[in-house]
Amino acid sequence: MNPEAWEETGLFDPDAPRAEDRRALLEYLSTRGATLDQMVEAHHLGILPAVAGDLVMGTDRAMLSVEEVAARCDVSVERVQRVLLAMGLPVTAESRLPEDLGTLMSAFEQAAALMGEDAILAFTRVLGAAAANIAEAAVALFYAELGPGSGREGSDEVARAKTAETATLAFTSVPGVLSRLLLAQFDRASHRVAVTRGWSVPAGTEGEEEAPAGPSEVVALGFVDLVGSTAWAEGLSLREGSLALSRFESAAWTSAVLAGGRVVKMIGDEVFFAAPSVDVACRIGTEVCRAAAADPLLPPARGAVGYGPVTPREGDYFGPLVNVVSRLVKAAEPDTLVITEDAAAALPADRWHLRELVPFPLPGLKRSIRVFAVANGRRD
Repeated sequence: MNPEAWEETGLFDPDAPRAEDRRALLEYLSTRGATLDQMVEAHHLGILPAVAGDLVMGTDRAMLSVEEVAARCDVSVERVQRVLLAMGLPVTAESRLPEDLGTLMSAFEQAAALMGEDAILAFTRVLGAAAANIAEAAVALFYAELGPGSGREGSDEVARAKTAETATLAFTSVPGVLSRLLLAQFDRASHRVAVTRGWSVPAGTEGEEEAPAGPSEVVALGFVDLVGSTAWAEGLSLREGSLALSRFESAAWTSAVLAGGRVVKMIGDEVFFAAPSVDVACRIGTEVCRAAAADPLLPPARGAVGYGPVTPREGDYFGPLVNVVSRLVKAAEPDTLVITEDAAAALPADRWHLRELVPFPLPGLKRSIRVFAVANGRRD
């Protein structure tokens, strides 16, 4: 510890209010191993207590230059930069990288040799986006629950430093948990695709030299959104609105997982989900609408379900069906689920009641499409 250096660098002013709190923080960080430069940089950013969390992550990892990573993997520097950019890690030729990133490059090269560079770059972007989202969610959780204004941030800077330290220690368990969770989800996804697609050759292609134009899957897709959410949000505080939307997302997630489907993504106040059958998709859609109706703050929800071929890519789905169903939501009344004609034909007759609505016009289509409101019960 060097109290004189603290004063010289502006870290400590003995005449400032709560000077003793600042001294205690500097002593605490120094005993934890913080360097003077590290504390000065954090001080200038206004996040000095957060250094305690940085120390948990460690700064003594072996580092390599981009050129050294490239040499170890026998690839060009430009290739290393391209792959790391796809991972969400922009680097220059002068950057220093953790040594274990070399393992990621080796894995990329092996996968690219097997499935093609463009396909693996796209998958790498999925991994990068997922990692970035997890990290951002962790930080957002910390600041929402333990950060400034939460009432739990601590009464002085040492308390805030210890809070950051404890939260970061908790976060260090996430990679291990995530690796196990990823394997479990991989098993689930593999089983689902084996059932819906398998390895069979599509009808009409046996004996032909050319492969099908591309991968496709026949699934049920659904969208549920909140009615009038813009005006609704204006009447709530940011925290109330955020918590209410979290409950909506939780209801969608729970309904989809328990029914055997999955949430593809959240799009603002709208949930996009997929299911192996129309029956499952309708159960998910009606349960999400019911959960919104039962919530004391959420506005009513409405949904739409369609059924047909789509193109799966990067954990998402693409194709005309996605566009149709996303727009069809507007044909539903609050607390109501509507479905397409193909989806209606695939529903079990003894479980659902259907009521045909006025044909719904869709931009870009020359004709309106048949639409049905659906509810639990027996079809007429």
